Amino acid sequence: MKTVYRIIGGLLIVVFLGACEKDEIGSLNPAATIASDAKGVDNFNNGMINSYSSNVVLQWNVLLGQNIDGLIPQPAEVKIYAMVTLAMHDALNNVLPKYETYALNNLNVDVSGISRKNIHAVADAAVSQAAHDMIVQLRSQATSDADALLGTILSDIDDETMRARGIDIGRRAAAAVLAKRAADFPLTFASSVLGTSPGEHKGNYEPWVMRFPMFQNPVYAPNLGRLTPFGIESGDQFRDEAPYPLNSAEYIADYNEVKALGCTECPLRTAEQTEIGAFWVENTSSSMNRLARVLIVQRKLDGWEAARLIALIEMSQIDAYIASFEGKYQFNFWRPITAVREGDQDGVDATTGDVDWTPTFDTPPTPDFPSTHAYNGAAASAVFKSFFHSDQINLNLISPYNVVGVERHYRSFSQIAYENAVSRIYIGYHFRYAVEVGLRQGTELGYYVYENNLRELKKVL
Repeated sequence: MKTVYRIIGGLLIVVFLGACEKDEIGSLNPAATIASDAKGVDNFNNGMINSYSSNVVLQWNVLLGQNIDGLIPQPAEVKIYAMVTLAMHDALNNVLPKYETYALNNLNVDVSGISRKNIHAVADAAVSQAAHDMIVQLRSQATSDADALLGTILSDIDDETMRARGIDIGRRAAAAVLAKRAADFPLTFASSVLGTSPGEHKGNYEPWVMRFPMFQNPVYAPNLGRLTPFGIESGDQFRDEAPYPLNSAEYIADYNEVKALGCTECPLRTAEQTEIGAFWVENTSSSMNRLARVLIVQRKLDGWEAARLIALIEMSQIDAYIASFEGKYQFNFWRPITAVREGDQDGVDATTGDVDWTPTFDTPPTPDFPSTHAYNGAAASAVFKSFFHSDQINLNLISPYNVVGVERHYRSFSQIAYENAVSRIYIGYHFRYAVEVGLRQGTELGYYVYENNLRELKKVL
């Protein structure tokens, strides 16, 4: 039997030709089939997909995290996560189309010969080859690990025909993503003009000046906001507010708050606030990725669902970086580390400076507004809420990097987003308004990403 999927006007039309064995994808004659029969085939095909576990998707996801988490600048880490996970998603949906793809067209996928007996073979090979090829291309230091995992998975597939078919699909999925992002520019450190007026960002704080003496007033990825987004329309799509004026009551309140709570020895910061700050200091592409893995296992998602969820999360993360960085360099607003140290020279009588004020972690080499961390956590929360049709969860999370052994309990995705956001005040990275705007704009972005990307295909018979 030969089955071809065609998409016309955004709708999936399934054409079945010939006969097939009982366990293959169902055969229908569209001209002679009533709606109840069509629904039966739809359920049968979904049943095959549902039989495919998330195990191999998760194996590659874990390997990816082990090789990039905290090892490269955060925006570069996020971009690799997005590209690898999207290639895995595209590979599966070119084995058997269920969702829209990112780069590899699945308009005319030949699914003949795929059955309940062999779907694991072709899908495992496709996912693995796609992930391998992306990781080797984007993070060459992980080549040996990727080669080893690929060899292990492929060696366990006895069906040579389906293994070869999956390998071909995976290679094409990876190549398509790489081709789509071929025009992307590198994300690197650069020199910046030192701000001269109160409120302007100054890239003259440590440790960045010492680490990158080749750059004057080093900043990271000032052009990131101009990178072509993955799932939104443009970097400025959600930008709608500017930082508070320095002489406003709101700015003064934010200034005094972060000054009192964000320094290394701030006596007013509670033990829990200190824990929250350290718990969430890691990159959100890592923390939200681990949260996705926990939920995939807890909710028993199949491989197609798992790949889609992780891809949507990481798509929201890279686009949140693009959107927030667009705002950061549009407004070029100073960080608390500069504002507090120069508080006696900012022209505002109500702000008292402290030249020795030091945040609890190294302030990133980028402007303040809006908070990227808040943006990203909120975007992920919106995707999770949309995917699971609920804000409610009941689980414990750990942060393996800065507060080893600490568990925190969460009852909603919104709680995670809020705590992740305010943590930036507790470590002295951001003013509250940067956090609030990042939360709101990130939520809007996350919903947009979910509603407009990798959607389920609708079958029309």
